[in-house]
Amino acid sequence: MKRSTLHSLLAAASFALAASYGVTSSAQDPAHPDLSGIWTLTKPINAAKTEDGKTPPLTAAAKAVYDKNLALGKKGNRSFDGVSECLPPGMPYAQLLNKPFQVLQKPDALYFLYQENRVPRWVYINQPHPPSDEIDPTFMGDASAKWEGDTLVADIVGLNDKTVLDRSGLPHSADMKLTERLSVKDGILTDRITITDPANYTAPWTTVATYKRVPASFRIPEEVCATKVIQTHLDVNGKLAGTAVKRAPAKTASAAPAAAATVKK
Repeated sequence: MKRSTLHSLLAAASFALAASYGVTSSAQDPAHPDLSGIWTLTKPINAAKTEDGKTPPLTAAAKAVYDKNLALGKKGNRSFDGVSECLPPGMPYAQLLNKPFQVLQKPDALYFLYQENRVPRWVYINQPHPPSDEIDPTFMGDASAKWEGDTLVADIVGLNDKTVLDRSGLPHSADMKLTERLSVKDGILTDRITITDPANYTAPWTTVATYKRVPASFRIPEEVCATKVIQTHLDVNGKLAGTAVKRAPAKTASAAPAAAATVKK
């Protein structure tokens, strides 16, 4: 079984169990910074920008797609965004959502658990990518990382093309590669993500997101995306009928005090 398929089966259960018990780190390597904890954006990101605050260098074809997505978004139509239909956000979108995520850190891996539909992600440390023909294209990709001083640098490949880069609808191809640089200083986690995708961008570009830790008492709430779940039943003619179940509003890190009050000590 290919690595991405096997670990996708194991990770969801292990992440959910760890989060349920408030686990944030395990066998922490004292030689490197502690990235563990529950983090949330220091400020919302509606559209990914370059480091100098500009629109990414889109190709003409990609700009046409992006302009279409922006127009749809202004009308409240989010058909271009798989998150609205319960699909995983993918990368780097998962890191740009205005919802908290939890990091569990071990010497050989970094595990992410996102509030968004409890989506998991793992980053392997000092472990090379499998051969390319053994990597299943996935929403979150295959990440191989190493420490460069106090910064964890991850190379992410094997991403599918079923997602957009951010809430605004920036496009990407299945050949996109990401380089993620994670560091923490003065209680702020910084994620510098470089996007390389010649099919959609005329040059590699970097976007930056920063995060703050939420109170230790906060627990990521259960969030089940059910927009496309159908409750079926037999109608009077014996035929299947269904009613779509809409997703309920989710808690965010701003609700930490209320969530903390429900946690028994």
